[in-house]
Amino acid sequence: MKRLYKYLLILLLIILQSSLFKFIDILGIKPDAVFIFVLSLSLLNGPWEAVYLSLFAGLVQDVIFNNALGVSTFSLLVVSYITGLLSKNVFKESTFVAFVFTFLGTLLYNLIIMFSMVLMKYQFNFLESLLDVGMIQSVYNSLIVAFVYRYIVAFNRYVSENKKLFSRKS
Repeated sequence: MKRLYKYLLILLLIILQSSLFKFIDILGIKPDAVFIFVLSLSLLNGPWEAVYLSLFAGLVQDVIFNNALGVSTFSLLVVSYITGLLSKNVFKESTFVAFVFTFLGTLLYNLIIMFSMVLMKYQFNFLESLLDVGMIQSVYNSLIVAFVYRYIVAFNRYVSENKKLFSRKS
């Protein structure tokens, strides 16, 4: 039951991302709140929660936004799983660590999506897109995570510590 709140928050972030976040773009790039949230929880809770959350978030995003089912799901799954694996060796609650993981994770996420587009025979300039979209979104997501990570840590701690409240059986 306690995981239900994380899934509901992901749905809320998807709604916000598709409506409100359209108005806060920089150079045509929007922040990816779902990616930031899933990656942060992967960093905090390890690879298995990363798998569940990224599968859910990626599939919902693919169904709503993308023509190619599975592209966002696979990209988010790979990045969040790697983050969850590497999180065993770092101080998880550090905003700087989250900043670095978000920057590198966003780059890898965009690389996987662009490579998928190449495999599907989309016509675009790979290097230019990586530099324009990938780098700007990496910086943008990293700056956002610098401000919101402590709230994600607090939310995660609250859900984990209040198991009785979140898993009450009626």
